[in-house]
Amino acid sequence: MSGAPACPRCRTGEVLAVLRLPRTWTNASGRPVRGHGEVLLCARCDAGDPLATYFAVHGTARPEHAALLARLLHQWAGRARPQAPDENALRAEADAWRRGEL
Repeated sequence: MSGAPACPRCRTGEVLAVLRLPRTWTNASGRPVRGHGEVLLCARCDAGDPLATYFAVHGTARPEHAALLARLLHQWAGRARPQAPDENALRAEADAWRRGEL
């Protein structure tokens, strides 16, 4: 998958798939905030995942493997969970914004 974006976790692996999931959290004033979280499948970070293995072996999705690929995608999506926001990073970014650094 040449030309694929680099993984933000390891900065070297290729992003093979992205799953966007709805996410809701409560802000400091107690109000719900709706958004989404992304779960990435990285060729390097997730090398042990069967879906990543499929792409390592075949390079791209193949029509003759549609049933297998659908099963692997379904399994991956079933266990994928977006990371919770890093509260310390959010506070640091808000502080930098208040100081005029952003």
